[in-house]
Amino acid sequence: MKVWHSCHCAAVTLVLLAAPLEMSKTARADDIRAPIWTGVYFGVQSGVNWKDIDTDINSGFSASGVTGGGHAGFSWGVGGLVVGLEADANLDNAELRYSAMGNTTKLDTDWSGTVRGRLGMPVGSELIYATVGYAWSNVTISNRDGTSNFRGTHRFDGIVYGVGVEAYVLPNLSARLEGLHFDYASDQLSIAGASGRVEEFDPSETVVRGGLTFHLN
Repeated sequence: MKVWHSCHCAAVTLVLLAAPLEMSKTARADDIRAPIWTGVYFGVQSGVNWKDIDTDINSGFSASGVTGGGHAGFSWGVGGLVVGLEADANLDNAELRYSAMGNTTKLDTDWSGTVRGRLGMPVGSELIYATVGYAWSNVTISNRDGTSNFRGTHRFDGIVYGVGVEAYVLPNLSARLEGLHFDYASDQLSIAGASGRVEEFDPSETVVRGGLTFHLN
């Protein structure tokens, strides 16, 4: 009886000691998903963009180019999800050119940027996320006809949305790959020249880019 009683007490003691350890392991397993993404971060990105533009005179013009810049943001781990806010600025080099009615019009993309919300789900050391927000793009517009030339700048405003995946490659460094679609509102612009015409521009853009991000957490 004494042997059984001693064994029983020892077993109970081991269970009581193991329970907090097991709970601690479970808590750490749950916590490791979101908190590693919590904090301030900044980084760089580059990729390829495909631009399309429709006008009330011509449609279906497109061009491609490279884009690159920097980003910064802040993320919070909320339970098993990650929410955050991110802004970026990019230098683009896509050029769209077309001719109509004796005029040649060219649009050169200069700077563009976004302010976006992000919602992600950690999967191990990776983060799969969706993003949506405000986008802007500055373009230089030039028009040439038989008698005069015009050159000016304009800013298009719109929305951006997309998806991406990010993964840690070093303790405070992650790599990302994302695809974004930009849908800008159409604007009517006065194109100076011999015709002095007003033309409606409706641009859109798709970007696939990679980046590196340094985390301050």
